[in-house]
Amino acid sequence: NYKRLTLSQPVGLRYANVVIEVKKVIEDKEGNPVELLAECRPLNEVEKPKGFIHWVSEPVVVEVRLYERLFRHKAPEDPNEVPGGFLSDCNLDSIRVIPIALADKHLLGAKLYDKFQFERVGFFSVDPDTTCDRLVFNRTVSLKEDTAKN
Repeated sequence: NYKRLTLSQPVGLRYANVVIEVKKVIEDKEGNPVELLAECRPLNEVEKPKGFIHWVSEPVVVEVRLYERLFRHKAPEDPNEVPGGFLSDCNLDSIRVIPIALADKHLLGAKLYDKFQFERVGFFSVDPDTTCDRLVFNRTVSLKEDTAKN
């Protein structure tokens, strides 16, 4: 059920109206792929691909902070649910920092607390740690958030 670019499966480039098909994979001495030789064709000239990938044509480096639930249980203060108290229920993986993420260059004009949707990821806000040399975004809402999960 994999819907991404492979030698036997082309993909579309989202918003570009083209389909990419890999013709050859060039590998280094260790067998790691280092280059793809591909063919691009207009979307209206080929069969619609199963998957579409996102791409950033003129990227800038930003920092992204992905926040998850702070506690592992819905009611961390409930001694029946969390006998050790709420401090014992902290989710140690409640934040994941991606120091080198690629984003569209149009985000360079973002101001403190501006809000954006990063497609298929969630909603983000510009963090106060942002400087003129470094943009920092905090995920405020995940698009895959399931409040019913523990």
